[in-house]
Amino acid sequence: MISDLSTLQLLYVGLAALLVGFSKTSVGGVGILAVLLMALAIPGKASPGVLLPMLIAADVMAVLYYRRDCQWHILLKLVPHVAVGLALGYFALRLAPDFNFEKIIGGTILAMLILDLALSETVKRYVRGPVMTGITGALAGAASMVANAAGPVFGVYLLQMGLTKTEFVGTRSWFFLVINIVKLPLAAHLGLVTPQSLTLNLVYLPVILIGAVLGYKVLGYINLRLFKILIRLAVLITAARLILF
Repeated sequence: MISDLSTLQLLYVGLAALLVGFSKTSVGGVGILAVLLMALAIPGKASPGVLLPMLIAADVMAVLYYRRDCQWHILLKLVPHVAVGLALGYFALRLAPDFNFEKIIGGTILAMLILDLALSETVKRYVRGPVMTGITGALAGAASMVANAAGPVFGVYLLQMGLTKTEFVGTRSWFFLVINIVKLPLAAHLGLVTPQSLTLNLVYLPVILIGAVLGYKVLGYINLRLFKILIRLAVLITAARLILF
């Protein structure tokens, strides 16, 4: 696969790898740029297959940094619902591989963001209940399987939990490490992950690690209020990208 790519395409892959590492250990907003760059470098269904192992490598780094900050009670409630969402996403890709699921996911993410901004704190207590947990888990699983776009869904959900920066990133890191590992054999079965794509991943592994270290350093300089603003901005950008492009 490497020999088939131009210098510009290899540059796009390198920038995507750097941003993947950076986003996993920091705010996460630049992760959508990695998706766009990878799509420019490797058009079509092969793009998510190249990106997925990169995400797993960055997830491992994030878990190493924030392993003590994960809020397991939040994740355990989501597990069965995420499993349902992953199954729905897998069968959707098998049965309708050319259908544009991204616009539906983008619209749902935008609606979640609007609710997050509009609801009062009293109402948000009810939003944190089992119904919202089920919706979030299923949507995150489906969005991750179909478009690698579970980050904004999960981000909006975590914003309701009153977590610190490190708790937010630590919980997010464990969530996506598990969900992406589960996705890997499913993606391989769909022909998205191949020996050639894994070779390309291995070449860019050092770039991912450098990005992860940079992200960890940068997060320490961001205060909690700015952190929440950046998360919401990232969600908005992601939703716009999925709806418009």
